[in-house]
Amino acid sequence: MATKTLMTVEQFAALETLDTEDYELLEGELIPLSSGTLRHTNIRDLIAYLLRVYFLRNPIGKAFAELDCRLAAGTVRRPDVAVFGNDNLSLIDPDRIPVPFAPDIAIEVLSPNERAMDVRRKTRDYLDAGSKEVWIIDHANAEAAVHTAAGVRYTRGVEILVSPVLPGFELEVSRLFV
Repeated sequence: MATKTLMTVEQFAALETLDTEDYELLEGELIPLSSGTLRHTNIRDLIAYLLRVYFLRNPIGKAFAELDCRLAAGTVRRPDVAVFGNDNLSLIDPDRIPVPFAPDIAIEVLSPNERAMDVRRKTRDYLDAGSKEVWIIDHANAEAAVHTAAGVRYTRGVEILVSPVLPGFELEVSRLFV
């Protein structure tokens, strides 16, 4: 019987950046990430841009694309966009990876090949690690699902995505899918 060689978060962080660019660490196991399609990358970049504009006007935090975040002893996830409030930003060494904790908001843009089970697991990992919200952006269904410890709410079409974590932030969901 073959056994898997598990890796610690510290070993993962010590790898050369090119070796970890396409992986997350899940309970010590390297998990390959799929390459983003043009649509996926466009949606991710648009969300990151809109959040950066929001934070320029409301200096209460920052948004980062593709940032490794430690969620548990052997788990490092890389949300498509990670949002941190200023309180948590002050605890992050800007020259070290992974960030030592979950983002306040983790945003994942679904890829065509992602399985529902994996998305649920990822969402649970973020919430269990302390994320206040997990946004799942689903192009195929033209909707955004915002998961919190209290449940999930869906926003579609011209409905406006809002967040108590981001006072005054408003996003018409259909703008993401043009």
